[in-house]
Amino acid sequence: MPRGRPRTFDKATALDAALSVFWRNGYQGASLSQLTRAMGLTKPSLYAAFGNKEQLYLAALHRYREQQLRRHAEALESDPDLVNALRLFLRSVATMLTARELPGGCMVVNTATGCDLGALPASIAVAVQETVNQSSLQLLKGRLQRECEQGRLPADSSVEQLADYFMALMSGMAVMAKVGVPKTRLFATIEQALRVLPGETA
Repeated sequence: MPRGRPRTFDKATALDAALSVFWRNGYQGASLSQLTRAMGLTKPSLYAAFGNKEQLYLAALHRYREQQLRRHAEALESDPDLVNALRLFLRSVATMLTARELPGGCMVVNTATGCDLGALPASIAVAVQETVNQSSLQLLKGRLQRECEQGRLPADSSVEQLADYFMALMSGMAVMAKVGVPKTRLFATIEQALRVLPGETA
């Protein structure tokens, strides 16, 4: 009997399904059987379309950055007032972390906290670290540094310490969201955290 046509699939839809699995379980916690089941593919089809699990994770992480992290960056630059900009930025993060239609928490944090980064393939560990730096840390440092240069923060403010502080806040919010803390509580935590800024008392 002649072979039928190979089954076609939408690659973007399949990648979104893989992203959801990696987001929920981290890199090591996501098994190939979970991935193929979610994507509706056989293992040979997965390998043919995306390569191995490592390459699939990197593709999913890139999609995560494009779909989710870009909007946080836009929020940080959307208001000339630093406090309002940080509020919008952090609320954007909190909204993503708690969105019911999303897996919950942060894909990068879920991967990083699920194991020792040294146990990950080198390309995954590097990509996770680059994502943290490029998507949040460097953005925060850049905005804070400009505020210092323009005299809107005291000259002796530590840009690095402030950026690390807000990074720690976001990591904490990711864990809180993962265990079911609602967005309203995260928003309240953000307001408390913003008081660390020099001259901010409201």
